[in-house]
Amino acid sequence: MNARPFKGLGKLEILYEKLNKIHTEAENYGLLIFAADNGISHENCSIYPAMSSAEIVYSHLEGKSPTVKLLQRLNKNELIVDVGLARQISHPEILERNVCMGSRNFLHSDALEQIEARQAIEIGRSLWDENYISNFDIIGIGEIGVGNTVCAAALASVLTGVEIAEMVGRGSASAKVIDKKVDIISKARTVRCPSKDNVLDLLARFGGLEIAALTGFISRAPEKNRAIMLDGYVTAVAALLASKIDEEVPAFLITPSLSVEPGHHIVLEHLGQEAIFDLDINHGEGLAALIGLFFAEMAMRFLA
Repeated sequence: MNARPFKGLGKLEILYEKLNKIHTEAENYGLLIFAADNGISHENCSIYPAMSSAEIVYSHLEGKSPTVKLLQRLNKNELIVDVGLARQISHPEILERNVCMGSRNFLHSDALEQIEARQAIEIGRSLWDENYISNFDIIGIGEIGVGNTVCAAALASVLTGVEIAEMVGRGSASAKVIDKKVDIISKARTVRCPSKDNVLDLLARFGGLEIAALTGFISRAPEKNRAIMLDGYVTAVAALLASKIDEEVPAFLITPSLSVEPGHHIVLEHLGQEAIFDLDINHGEGLAALIGLFFAEMAMRFLA
């Protein structure tokens, strides 16, 4: 007898249905992390020092981050791609694709030259041809970039047309920085004059390199017919940008969890997505994506 209670596995069944709809297995998977620094971090809206993303990368390389501890437990791997760290790291587990040593502070100038933004997008797109990616059924994505929730909120406020205050959360810091972030983005939008429908212009105005690379990577998911497990707010914003490049992108996305960033659910609504689980994770670095991949593996084993 192979009976089980009706809908007894709860949201794992919702996840299974999503995987089945896009004809995706979840046995072979890994994590792809894009790392870069952001000049807006000089405005001190994070618990981390400005332009210090390399230190977070080192926590992965040294096995100290929660993401890596879970990867080790699952016997899975991650690939960290340096697209713009201010401090470059030479290590066999780092793929060096550094465009420039961090974006500029978008409060005072455009974050990137358009050629830099374009190069980062193309780096993301080209990663589908790496051996690391080719055999995966499904791929989890994440980012490391001090200050990038400010970049993401600026981008999301333009893309969605929603008031800036509704798109801004605390990021890695406390709620005390929220008003400061709103003020920064409000001032920057006044002088940057971004074009809502131009992905390249948006990324040049606000950055960051990791978001641009994520955008490029996600944009090829329909072409490659491969599902992508999103992480948090920043990856959702990159996915929304990618959907402007290829409107079929949302069909290949899975959202495992909703972060505490208030703009996250708004961006997901614009993508036609809903978080399957509500884990209240506000960590970044691919942690929610990896947990989602593990749940996907369990859903397939229990229900396939």
